[in-house]
Amino acid sequence: MDRIIKGVCFDKKARVSLIDVTEGARKGVQTHDMSPLSAACYARALTVGAYINANLKDKSQSFNLVIDGGGAVGKICIASDSGDLKGFVEEPRAELPLKNGSFDIEGAVGSSGDFVVIKDLGLKEPYVGRSKMVSGNIADDYCEYLLKSEGVHSAVALSEYITKDGVMAAGGIIVEALPDADEEIIFILEDVMSSFTSLSELMTKRSMEDIADFYFGHLKAEIFPAEPISYGCHCDGKIVNIVRSLGKTECEDILSEQGVIEVSCDYCGRKYRFDEAAVKALFKNG
Repeated sequence: MDRIIKGVCFDKKARVSLIDVTEGARKGVQTHDMSPLSAACYARALTVGAYINANLKDKSQSFNLVIDGGGAVGKICIASDSGDLKGFVEEPRAELPLKNGSFDIEGAVGSSGDFVVIKDLGLKEPYVGRSKMVSGNIADDYCEYLLKSEGVHSAVALSEYITKDGVMAAGGIIVEALPDADEEIIFILEDVMSSFTSLSELMTKRSMEDIADFYFGHLKAEIFPAEPISYGCHCDGKIVNIVRSLGKTECEDILSEQGVIEVSCDYCGRKYRFDEAAVKALFKNG
């Protein structure tokens, strides 16, 4: 089961989160028929999305993450839907030559665009944070976002272990320095985070709890119980509203030309068909 483990260390001067999105990455690959390269990019973005989602106060709040670096995979979109995570990549079958024997994440994502987080916190207007992409590996880009948009010093390790048999492991570790953290604490945390060059392979051998205890337990850490990460798309009502927003006249014009209105959800791939009877039902009150 996918989960996030949160904790604090250095007498609550920093917080740490260990995130496992292996099952969610596998589900995305199956839903969107992703290439291994697209799957790797998706897994990294999904890990960041899981972290953002876990830090919302409740299921009434939501977010949208859009990573648009101009690379081969196009836009990567992750969002929350009633507390559940969902996502897609614009080009799910993207392929590039390996770079030093590994997936060319930087080339696939690109570094010429923006990293955008939109949070609906139940206020009059949503919060929109934006920063420029800096590398395309998503980890550095999220660090940049946290610093420039939220004023948070952080270290981010994102990793995926993908073979010909699929996603073996995917997840990450994110640490944030709290306001009381000094330079020594930040240095130690950065040193610890440098150990996670092959985190996903480590995840296939040890539990996230063991990893948390081994790498952070000696840093005056308090590790909290794991929280489950859930996935789902509740697009039914939203698709209906999209079609209704076209207006009765536009819908009738499409029906006369095509015989049916077809709409598909980018997130879950579900296809909706509205025939004449369905459209009449949508506008039965005007």
